[in-house]
Amino acid sequence: MNLESLKIFLDIATLKSISKAAQKSHLTQSALSQQLKSWENTLGTELLHRSNKGANLTDAGIIAEKYAAQICKLYDDMITEINHLKPSQHCLSIYAIPEVCNYALPCTLYEVKKQFPQCHISLNEGSSSMIEERILLEEGDIGFISGPSSNPELSSYKVFADKVMLVTSGSTLCPDEINLNELPRYPLIWSAQLCCVHKAINSTLEQELNLNILYNLDSIEAVKLAAVKGHGAAFLPYMSIKKELYSKQLKIINIDQFQIYNEVYMIKKQTQRCDNDTKQLLRYIEKTLIDTLC
Repeated sequence: MNLESLKIFLDIATLKSISKAAQKSHLTQSALSQQLKSWENTLGTELLHRSNKGANLTDAGIIAEKYAAQICKLYDDMITEINHLKPSQHCLSIYAIPEVCNYALPCTLYEVKKQFPQCHISLNEGSSSMIEERILLEEGDIGFISGPSSNPELSSYKVFADKVMLVTSGSTLCPDEINLNELPRYPLIWSAQLCCVHKAINSTLEQELNLNILYNLDSIEAVKLAAVKGHGAAFLPYMSIKKELYSKQLKIINIDQFQIYNEVYMIKKQTQRCDNDTKQLLRYIEKTLIDTLC
């Protein structure tokens, strides 16, 4: 008789039903009955009175239940004590906007793992609004969003700002510098994730520009690929295009007297309770973030 069979027998004794115990264990009633019958044959006695009303323990069954419960408890105690000997593994869940998730945080998290090798870190990508929802639901410990949060249940502070640049394919003929009013002349591949671009343009000009947007893509990577292929110009965070600028796959079109910065804020839930391990991890990330960004 194995341990699993003992647990099933205890379920029968508690539920007073073979069919209910079978459902709980995801077994057929026939398979469970065969296990029980095999144990009764080994012991040489019946453990249950079976009837249409259910199953009740015989005198031998009462004794078997007592010792089966002790055996199962001893096994559980053994597993608990063994687990206490293992190094504890702490989990940290982070949500970040794509440019931070893909280009900024990997180097930071590498340093975190060196300092906290037992920590399991999950890094999840999402929009700023989705990240705020996840942090409020306590599905994540910290989040990195574009701009400050207006939700009073979240604390947020600026951690860094990344310049957003207008770029085009390195093989495209275009001037090195334009003024902002000339921007509608250029076909654009747009990313709704960079809401800071629209805000910066609208705050600089008195009237709204009628931009020549070819199409809108959700992914920063997709926008970058389209720009490299020469499909149009694009506004992209500097951290996402460093390699392409170095290899001259992309080139910058400067806009006279106009600059855009994507301000990245770290958010936490105001009332979230953290254990000491999480607090220590968060303090380390806050302290080293700027120096360890990719």
